[in-house]
Amino acid sequence: MKKQIEEESQENLNAEMLAAISKLTRAGFLLMIVLILLLWQNYSRLFGSKNDGMQVVQTALPILSPTAQKGKDLFKNNCASCHNRDMQSNLTGPALGGVQERWAAYPRTDLYQWIRNSQALIDAGHPRAQELWNKWKPVIMTPSSSLKDEDIDAILTYVEEQYAAR
Repeated sequence: MKKQIEEESQENLNAEMLAAISKLTRAGFLLMIVLILLLWQNYSRLFGSKNDGMQVVQTALPILSPTAQKGKDLFKNNCASCHNRDMQSNLTGPALGGVQERWAAYPRTDLYQWIRNSQALIDAGHPRAQELWNKWKPVIMTPSSSLKDEDIDAILTYVEEQYAAR
């Protein structure tokens, strides 16, 4: 009889343990589902998308035209040490986004001369060059006399495409 009571007690204990394990398993499973849902909702914030609360907008690098791609390489080699790559913020030199508009009152060749040798244009008394010099002195733009017109056009295309994409 004592043995039977011990066996029943052991069976009750086993049943209670199985019930507790079952409850814990269900709770763990529900917790896992909640965590997955939270991760799914916040995936864009964690991995680089912008979420405005309503729709997810993936941030992607703009696709550059072939001319702008050439300009990107030229920009890196000739301009990036002083001009910010976001084209909107000043660095050692001014932000370049909209540069063609700011020079629109002058012949395009003036902008080319400025890019090749700003100091010569300042010394010649060019009004836009003087304006920039007064704002940025004593910083002197590094001359880029080896750039051809097509190189400068490529850089300007890259600048404008980058600027428009932001």
